[in-house]
Amino acid sequence: MSSDVLEKRYRMLLRAYPADYRRERADELIDTLIGDEPTTRRWPSAREAASLVRGGLRVYGGGAAPRPTAVLFWQGIHLGALAVLALGVLIGLDDIVEAFQFGGLSDPLTVLRNQGIHEIVLIAALVALVAGRARTAAVLAVTAAVVPTVISQYLFLNGLPQWWAPVVAAPLIVLRRPADVPPAPRANAVLVTAGILALHLIPAGGLRMADAGPRIVVAVMVVAGIAAFLWVATADQRLLIAVVPTLLLGTLHQLDNSGLTGELLRRPDALPSLVVAVLMAVVAVVSTRQRQRTRA
Repeated sequence: MSSDVLEKRYRMLLRAYPADYRRERADELIDTLIGDEPTTRRWPSAREAASLVRGGLRVYGGGAAPRPTAVLFWQGIHLGALAVLALGVLIGLDDIVEAFQFGGLSDPLTVLRNQGIHEIVLIAALVALVAGRARTAAVLAVTAAVVPTVISQYLFLNGLPQWWAPVVAAPLIVLRRPADVPPAPRANAVLVTAGILALHLIPAGGLRMADAGPRIVVAVMVVAGIAAFLWVATADQRLLIAVVPTLLLGTLHQLDNSGLTGELLRRPDALPSLVVAVLMAVVAVVSTRQRQRTRA
């Protein structure tokens, strides 16, 4: 009875792996984990649970693919395009809310012209990319940069990150993925994008909370959030590549504006963070290639 309960809980943890991988290897993994000896355990150990979750992340990141480096690089680029569009949408929404808070309700047409049209097209580009319509997403990304700028140069003249988002995303979208590299699973892509957004939102939220609560508590929360991201990213190393273009938004914004801003990108809005991100991406590619050679 205990072994049946333990097996059921192991199978729940194995849901961290892709469905195809589970169908092929779940029984083998269960046999290895439980073994032949009778057991009274009802729960997997914390170490086993963490190892299984990290194993699933590695498989999603291409660790079990014939060409893991290609999967890491090309899916990382695709996820980076998703993340940079999603971050642009969030920053744009934040800017629109702030505009209405400071008098935008008296002139909503100006807010729509300056920020709203860009936001609508950017959301459409993100939805198209999530749906797998890469060509449509590329056209909409270019449209999101060009058309609103023709109508109103507010975002362009201020060099705001949400204007740079489609500019950065468009070339990532049009890059052609090799035929033997599968696209990132849609649900997994959404989760990865959410994780990258959290990487930006946690420090930004911490800076806003610092005035309202003890700085030590806020600092611990921010460090814990970043540590959790890095724990996941060291297993699914596509995140290390995908985060680079999102940090590029802050750097491009910094080139046009000096000093701190109230944007969501305030915390990583610096050139050193982009340098660190590029170094992490290089380390991810090099380490994956080394593992591939060792396996061969």
